[in-house]
Amino acid sequence: MTIQHPPVVVGVDESAGADQALSWGIDEARSRAVGLRLVCAYGSAMTYGGLAMYGSLPPADPTLARDVTAELLTKAAARARDLAPDLHITAHVVDDEAARVLIDESTHASLIVLGSRHLASVGSVLLGSVSAAVSARAACPVVVLRGPAGLAAEHPAVVVGVDGHPSSEGVIEFGFDYASRRSVPLRAVLCWHPDRLAEMMWRAEPPAPAQAQAWLSEALAGWREKYPDVVVYSGVIRDHPVAGLVTASAAQDLLVVGSRGRHALAGTLLGSVSQGVLHHATCPVALVPSTTHAWAETGALKVVLSREG
Repeated sequence: MTIQHPPVVVGVDESAGADQALSWGIDEARSRAVGLRLVCAYGSAMTYGGLAMYGSLPPADPTLARDVTAELLTKAAARARDLAPDLHITAHVVDDEAARVLIDESTHASLIVLGSRHLASVGSVLLGSVSAAVSARAACPVVVLRGPAGLAAEHPAVVVGVDGHPSSEGVIEFGFDYASRRSVPLRAVLCWHPDRLAEMMWRAEPPAPAQAQAWLSEALAGWREKYPDVVVYSGVIRDHPVAGLVTASAAQDLLVVGSRGRHALAGTLLGSVSQGVLHHATCPVALVPSTTHAWAETGALKVVLSREG
C-alpha cells in the first residue's frame, strides 16, 4: 500500500470504547486509503474527574505509567494488525496529558475520533473531560463515538444538521464525502424552533416557513451534483435543534453538526447545539468547526480515542 497522505491516528487506552473506536478508525483508514498510526498518551495529569486513568496505577510513578502505556499499545497494535493486515500500521507512546496531545494533533489532522466511556448509556448526559475539551477546541472535525452506528440491515444514514450559517458548507461537505465513501444515504435536517408564544396563537401547529425548506434544498443542490452516487433525503423538523437532531439520528450511522456559528433562519446556536448532541446522542457524532477548510482534499484522517470520551 503506497502511503501518500497522513495516516489515521488512533489514541489507545483501556476504556470500554477503545475496541469500537479502533474498529471505526480502521474502517475509515481503509475508506480513505491511508495508513494507521496508534498513539497512547500518558503524562503528569493521570486523573480525570478524580478517577485514575489506569485504575490502580499510582499517578506519581512515570516509569510505571510508561510501562503500562506501552503494554496497552502493544496489544492494540497486535489487534489492529490482525483486523487489518492490509494497512500500514505504526505505534507510538506520547508523554503528555491526553487532551493537550489531541488538541495539538488537531492542528495537523483532518479528523479526530474519540472513544466513549458510555457506549451503553442511552441518552447519557455524561461526557468525559477529554472529549469535551477536544471537541470544543480542536482545529479539525472531531468524531465522538457516543454510541454504536445503526445496524447495516436497517440501512442507517448519515444525518447532517444544517442551518443558514456559511459554515454549513463544511458540515454538508463532510456529510456527503462520508456518505459517498461509506455507501450510506444522507439525510439533511434543518430544525426550526419558533417562539413558543407565537405557536400558542395557532389552533393547529403552523407549517415550517417555506423559506427554510427552500433554503435547505438550495444548500444541497450543488453537493447533489458533486456526489451523484449519494441518495439524499431532506426535511425541516419543527423542534429544538438538540432534541430534533438527537431524535433524527437515533440508530443512524453518524450525526454531523457544526461546532460554532449562529443564524436566525434556523434559530439555532451551533455552539450549544454541538455540546447538547454530544451529551445526548446515541450514535457516533461528528463536529465540524467553522474554521475547517478543504478538509476532504487532504486525504488525511487522525483518529484519537480517549477514556474520558
